[in-house]
Amino acid sequence: MKNFYVLFAILVFAFSISAQNQIGSSPAFAAIDMAGQKVDTTALKGKVVVLNLWFINCPNCVEEIKMLNTLVDQYKDNKDVVFLGIAASRKPDLEKFLVKNPFKYTVIPNGSMIIISKFGDAGKNGELSVPFPMHYVLDRDGKIVAKAQGIKGIESVKTELAKQLAKR
Repeated sequence: MKNFYVLFAILVFAFSISAQNQIGSSPAFAAIDMAGQKVDTTALKGKVVVLNLWFINCPNCVEEIKMLNTLVDQYKDNKDVVFLGIAASRKPDLEKFLVKNPFKYTVIPNGSMIIISKFGDAGKNGELSVPFPMHYVLDRDGKIVAKAQGIKGIESVKTELAKQLAKR
């Protein structure tokens, strides 16, 4: 009977996590960025937030950085949009990587737990997974309004970002 309760608790946890990354949900989190500054998504209410989930040993993640930097450049004068890159890589590794591969998003190191707990998908076997790279757009209320994977997903991010900024 004890095993049943443990299994039940795990399933409830997995499904509650999975529900956090769906359109309309609000994946609030706080973390420290590469510069040592606190980033709290609840404090970003009123802004459109573009999230990128990535890690340095992901070839597709690295490949799309130039395109994402171009997107940041397009909106660099717009104070209503924030670009956050949650990295599943350690800060020392990121420091070396970013010297050779500048990324204009605000990078959050050591983000594995945020990625899994806020954006993980529960599989049929109860394991959590996250496809990389993954993009999310949060509206001004902090709710997910777009979710797209990989380089092909960048166009969806651009479209949704323009749509959200036009609402004001």
